[in-house]
Amino acid sequence: MAKINSKANDPHEEKKEEVLGAALPLEGDSKVVVETKTITEEKKSDKTEEASKDSEDISHEVKEEIDYRTYEIPKLLAELEKSCKAENWNSQNKKIQEVIHQFELKFKTELQKKKDEFIKEGGNEIDFYYRPKHKVDFDVIVKEYKQNKRKFFQEREQSQKLNLDRKLEIIESLKELINVDENINTTYKRFKELQESWHKAGPVPRAQSNNLWQTYKHHTEIFYDFLHLNRELRELDFKHNYQEKIKIIEEAESLSKIGDVLKASRDLNTLHRLWKNDLGPVGKEHGDELWKRFQEASHIIHTRRQEFDKEYDNILEDNLKKKKAILEKMEGIRDNLPKNHNEWRNTINLFNKIRQEFQDIGQVPKADSKSSWNKFRTVSREINHQKNIFYKSQKAEQKNNIDLKKNLIKEVKDILEKENWKDFNDRMKSIQKDWRDIGFVPRKFSNVLWEEFKAVCNLYFDRIKSGYQKINEAEAAVYNKKNEFIENLKKLSLPTEIEAVKIFYSGHWKQFNDLGALSGSAEKKLLADLSNVFASLIEKSKLEESDREESKTYVRLLLIENNEDELNQEIQNIRRKTDEINAEIRQLENNLEFFSNKSSDNPLFKEVSSKIAQLKNRNEFWENRLISTRQIKRKLKAKPEEEATKENQSERTE
Repeated sequence: MAKINSKANDPHEEKKEEVLGAALPLEGDSKVVVETKTITEEKKSDKTEEASKDSEDISHEVKEEIDYRTYEIPKLLAELEKSCKAENWNSQNKKIQEVIHQFELKFKTELQKKKDEFIKEGGNEIDFYYRPKHKVDFDVIVKEYKQNKRKFFQEREQSQKLNLDRKLEIIESLKELINVDENINTTYKRFKELQESWHKAGPVPRAQSNNLWQTYKHHTEIFYDFLHLNRELRELDFKHNYQEKIKIIEEAESLSKIGDVLKASRDLNTLHRLWKNDLGPVGKEHGDELWKRFQEASHIIHTRRQEFDKEYDNILEDNLKKKKAILEKMEGIRDNLPKNHNEWRNTINLFNKIRQEFQDIGQVPKADSKSSWNKFRTVSREINHQKNIFYKSQKAEQKNNIDLKKNLIKEVKDILEKENWKDFNDRMKSIQKDWRDIGFVPRKFSNVLWEEFKAVCNLYFDRIKSGYQKINEAEAAVYNKKNEFIENLKKLSLPTEIEAVKIFYSGHWKQFNDLGALSGSAEKKLLADLSNVFASLIEKSKLEESDREESKTYVRLLLIENNEDELNQEIQNIRRKTDEINAEIRQLENNLEFFSNKSSDNPLFKEVSSKIAQLKNRNEFWENRLISTRQIKRKLKAKPEEEATKENQSERTE
């Protein structure tokens, strides 16, 4: 872990504090207000800024090293290709070099072996040549890797040169801030922007890095000497820095309590960077106190990390014990497999949970790593294999259950077609019991089959309750004609004008009625089918939304124009909807009375007003529909009187 400077503020910070402490408002500018952003604390270091940032990363992950000496040539070649083509290939240089080294050693051994065999068979050493495909592939991969590496370093060098030019420009801009004739707020804001640009700029060539940093720091100090911030701004800045540093300290103290010491170390690095780079000084009376408190919290994490490193072997052994315990649980699952679907579902959930626990535990001693992992994979594979066997057998059983349910549905349909269907009441009850006794069926089939079974059973018992009689041959002919009429209607398309649509519906409604009348449930079913076809044609049409609503209303009234009960029900439904809409309108209008700002600029007032307008339009639609429905009802009541009048007139004529 990187060592943390024991001083709260470096000499550069003390220089700033002295300047700020003695600063007075500029003459004629006693009310100068500069943005109270953090004055960035400059780092005290003889090394480069970039090098210090790199050295602050105190956390490191303990990675398990791979022994590539155990790899054969094909596996080494695959590993080399994978690493060289990875997105982070440039960070795997050590691994790539090791793989290349092991490949060359093994190939050298292979080459010598082939050469000895060649000479032993009578060949001349000078004629020996051996260049297999894996050597050709190896050379291609290595060549491409070297080209990419060369290009990477060239691009990095170019980027560092650009960063150098940018930082030199920033230094020149800092020089220009001195003695500028402009408002102090503008100057200070420009200075903060230059500081931010400096910290965002990337690394520069190492040879120029230290001199560049010293030059930047020198001109920054000159600027602070030049910049006489007023006392009010200084106090605000100190207060802001104090509050932010308290937050950092509290977060560091909370990090000392978390269990993951590696994460705590990484997060502490971030807090130290924030403390050094992003926050300026605080009042002298608080500086040592805050730094001491921050150091104490940091020391706890440093100590825990050192203990972790010392106890690393013990931690690996503890991890191994935990993994062995989980492997025993997995073997228990394998040796006591579930017997049915519900048990398997619970077992799979438990199995996935303990698998994840195994993978989250962490590393184990290197000597046991491979064996524990292989055992984990073996047991996992065996459990999954048994699960697959179970569900394959379940599929065959489920298919048989599906066939049984389909047969019961077919039997009910056959009963409905029989002349003596009423005599099968007992059988229908036993069919329902048989249905319940059939085993598991997957949900995607179960719901569909159940809906079909329920529909045909309900139809049977509805017939019993309603006293349904099977239609005679004459009615059957009418039924077939009307059913054929509905099927042909599905192939048609609606006109694009609303009046033409109404004529279309009226004409087909008359044709449907002219085919003849039916009694009971047969007529109801056909009317329902006809209504669905009319609705489907509307949905597929190119009518505007308002015309679609009007078309649906027209069809609805058309189908119930000769049914007084349906008309009464329709009138009641419309009244209920208009009452609900009027109640909502009254509530919103009452709410408007509480608005103090009733102008169109008030978005809430505008939204409520718009909602009221929409409700009124909707209410007008239902009022018009109510009028139309009542007119149809009056015509229906007037029909018997007109027919009686016509009969009287005909009698008088006779």
